[in-house]
Amino acid sequence: MEKFQAIGIVETLYFAVALEMLDEMIKASNVKFISKESALGGKLVTLFVGGGISEVTNAIEVVKSLGAGKHRNTLKNAIVITRPHREILNYIIPREKEDADSHE
Repeated sequence: MEKFQAIGIVETLYFAVALEMLDEMIKASNVKFISKESALGGKLVTLFVGGGISEVTNAIEVVKSLGAGKHRNTLKNAIVITRPHREILNYIIPREKEDADSHE
């Protein structure tokens, strides 16, 4: 399992908005997409990215400015967790993905 210096968590409304935010985070910073969760039929989407502390912080700032520019408040929350404990990654990364990565 990959170790990250920081994890960024973004919770937003609507799948299309989540894709736009993920695209902007990856373009603006050297972060890696870890996983996503969706609830309410894709109306509420949570994105997880990882990388260096400054890179993840920059990605989250990009998302916050992008969310502020929307006509509706689609961004619900955006946080950075620095030096995450290994158990947090076990909770975030889907078990099937972890198993598939170990067989490659």
